[in-house]
Amino acid sequence: MLEILKLIFSDTISVFTIMNPLSVGVIMLSLLQDDTTAEEIKGIAYKASKSILIALVIIFFIGQYIFKFLGVSPDGLRVFGGLILLIMGINMVQGHGKKVNHSTKEQEAAGQREDISIVPLAIPVAVGPGLITTVLNMSVVAADWQHYLSGSVAIIICCVSSYFILGRMPYIKMRLGVNGLRVFNRIMGLVVGSLAAQMILAGVSKFL
Repeated sequence: MLEILKLIFSDTISVFTIMNPLSVGVIMLSLLQDDTTAEEIKGIAYKASKSILIALVIIFFIGQYIFKFLGVSPDGLRVFGGLILLIMGINMVQGHGKKVNHSTKEQEAAGQREDISIVPLAIPVAVGPGLITTVLNMSVVAADWQHYLSGSVAIIICCVSSYFILGRMPYIKMRLGVNGLRVFNRIMGLVVGSLAAQMILAGVSKFL
């Protein structure tokens, strides 16, 4: 039981750090109209979190089989994925924030749409290359039912947390302020960089 709890805690930290709901929330607020009500924000948060959950579950359970079909080795995925996360971590530590992964025109169009919860908020803002890589790595290293259980529980915990954070983002942003969000983002960057280093070392060690 203790081993499963350790796995759940480790997977939850990995997914939550890369997902970074606070940064996603800041982007969400930038896409919304000024007159958007609290109830509408909660609705967007619910739909976005549900979309994130569905996407991550699909990636977690079938992602490794797609890579096996393509002939990509797990260690190659770890090295390349680690490099992606390393770049993300460096950007976060330097205060560049979360990349939105879509063009300016698409962002402007998103702001004019009535529903931004799925595109671009869930995908590709939340479920971007870094999070996809992280969940794929969890899928690759899953060797038994304990790993699949811990990964599934971690994804659910992170998506539920994402719903509560996104739904209360106006209040959180007001309380933390711009500087508070920047400090949090940089701390997350240190964790992301550390996870990236571990992935790269784990992948490279298999080739030595």
